[in-house]
Amino acid sequence: MPSTRYTRIEITQEAYMGLEAEAVLQGKTLKKLASDLILKGISAKALKFVQLSSQSLREDEAGLLREAHETGGYRSRISDDADAIQRIKDLWSQNPRPSRREIARIIDYPASTTKYQIKNMLERGELKE
Repeated sequence: MPSTRYTRIEITQEAYMGLEAEAVLQGKTLKKLASDLILKGISAKALKFVQLSSQSLREDEAGLLREAHETGGYRSRISDDADAIQRIKDLWSQNPRPSRREIARIIDYPASTTKYQIKNMLERGELKE
């Protein structure tokens, strides 16, 4: 299966200038125009391979999303998770107060996400320093 990482390609300055001019004339972005031109210029066999690969990737992504929802692997945003917000408030009010990193570990959210949420809650006055 082809890589999902797209590497940059180099083209001649003349080709780039022509691409820019054509993009302006067609009202397209360089990316869109270059993609269209490349796809028009490849063989039918290569195009069929690309289409089948793209379809397979979409099916794989849909399956992963479905599986994540079914297994509980999908988690809502911390700001939408009322239980996590309440747990932050409860932990924040403890004496001694756990560190922000420890709070993140307890509520099972990334430390950066939890720290950002605590910062916002402090700014809104929901938590007291």
